[in-house]
Order: sequence, then structure tokens, then C-alpha cells
Amino acid sequence: MSEVSASPTLPLPPPKKSGFQRLIGVLVNPGPTFEDIARKPDVLAPLVVIVIVAFVGIGLTMSHMDWDAMIAQQQEQMKAKNPNMSQADLDRIARMTRSMSSVGIWFAPGFIIVGTVIIAVVLWGAFRMFGGHGNFMQAWSATLYAWMPRVIQSIIGTIVVMAKGKVDPTQMATLVKSSPAFLVDMKEQPFLFALLASFDIFTIWSLILLIIGFAALSKTSRAKAATIIISIWLILTVVKSGFAGLMGRARA
Repeated sequence: MSEVSASPTLPLPPPKKSGFQRLIGVLVNPGPTFEDIARKPDVLAPLVVIVIVAFVGIGLTMSHMDWDAMIAQQQEQMKAKNPNMSQADLDRIARMTRSMSSVGIWFAPGFIIVGTVIIAVVLWGAFRMFGGHGNFMQAWSATLYAWMPRVIQSIIGTIVVMAKGKVDPTQMATLVKSSPAFLVDMKEQPFLFALLASFDIFTIWSLILLIIGFAALSKTSRAKAATIIISIWLILTVVKSGFAGLMGRARA
């Protein structure tokens, strides 16, 4: 009687991590966590965290925004450009600025979500162009989870605003001293300010997570992922800084 050879047993994939485990995992153990995200991508957990932190932060800091300081600076600039502008016109523009700023800030979470979609599309397209694997949902999921350092930055910023009492909204970009941009004046050196602001600790942290995440989902090496992502980031940094410089000259 012939013996029947047993078929080899394939190892079972590890159980999927929960959303909470992934949120913590991308910060403390990103490699295995992004491998798990690549196998079964999800967007709900990071989206909920991003939206809740954003709205809570806005709600807590709105009363601490010194809109008068911002409007006074704008009026000074407008008077310098047009000395004949009447006080009535300045007051009307001030009311519009205050209303638009107070309402517009609540759209920030939506802009963040749209921004992550754009980042995911650009990176997904770039990796596919260079032979990488993966679909859009994997790319968006990795992008959202890689955004978690920016969520931490937002939480720190909210704490700093509440501790200071009143904050000029135009100074929000350097409120958390996580980039060398605070060393230069945004109005006098807009190009350099925008360039230095790009080298933010939390931005670099997110870039590292994007490299790990897209290497996992596209099945490429981290060296290749780093080359693609950092190249795109450098191009965007130069374009953003150049645009800031041009806008600064136009306002001068």
C-alpha cells in the first residue's frame, strides 16, 4: 500500500492589527506595521484621528488667536502701498478678513484630507512608473498613517497656544520650534523662511514613514523608495520656496 505524501502546510499570515495598534505601531515599530497595512489597507482609523485632533485643536485655540494683531499688520502694509486708502475701507477689509479667517480655519481638516489624497496619488503614480506594485488604497492608507507625526505636531501646537494665551495667527508656522525657520523673518526673507520651514522635524519623520510604507506596499527596496520620495519632496520644496519668494516680492 503506497503512502500518500502530505502536502506542505503554508504558514498562516499574521493576524491583522487593529487600527489602534497600527496608529501606535507606525510610530514605535513602523516596519512590521506598514507590512500589515500593505496586506490589508484601511483609512478609517487615521482619518478619524486626523479629523478629531484638527477640530479639537481649532476649537481650543480659536479664542487664543490675536486677529487684531494680524489685521493691524495687514493694514500697515496696505497703507504703505496705498497712502490714500480711507479708514472706512481699511475697516471694511478688516471685518472681511476677520470673518473669512474665523470661518476658513474650520475647513483645515478637509484641506488636510485632500492633501493626503494628492500625496498618495503622486507617490503611487511615481512608484508605478518605476516598476513598483500596489494600488491607490494601499498608497492612501500608508500616506494617512505616515501623517501621524504631523498629528503629534498639531497636538503640541495646541498646547503651546493655550499656554501662551494670545498668539498672532501669522506666527503659527514657527510656534513649535521644530524647524530652523524661526531664525529668519518671514516677511523680510520669504524664500529662505519657506525653505527652512520645509526641514521640519515632524515633516522629516513623516518622510521616513512614507519611505518605509511605500517600500512595503510597492515591494521595492527602502533605498529606491527613499530616492523617489526625497526627490519629489526636494522638487516641491524648491517650487514652494520660489513661489513664497515671488509672493514676498509682490507684497513688498
